[in-house]
Amino acid sequence: MSMTIAAATARISRQLPEAELSLDTALLASTRLMESMLMARQVDGVEVFTGQRALMRLVRTQRSLIESQNDMIRVHRELLQVGREVKAIGDERGTCPTTAVTSTEPTRALA
Repeated sequence: MSMTIAAATARISRQLPEAELSLDTALLASTRLMESMLMARQVDGVEVFTGQRALMRLVRTQRSLIESQNDMIRVHRELLQVGREVKAIGDERGTCPTTAVTSTEPTRALA
């Protein structure tokens, strides 16, 4: 099946934001799950550190989702460049992400 540049551009332009949003949705869902898990530990008769390993795994999952978001930003930028190279899109500044976090080290607020 052959596709025109215009059709491919339209399809990618529709699907890319959907893919980006799905990562946010997954991160929000995992955050709600963490809240429920922590609240469940406060029920009478439940030990303080019950489910700690599960929480640690969930945090690793969240870190992975955030790293995936950074990769998606890079995908977005690369697709933007490809679109410009094949003259499928104009040079619309400010509509796409310009940077992704390159370090996994926590950042500190400047005083």
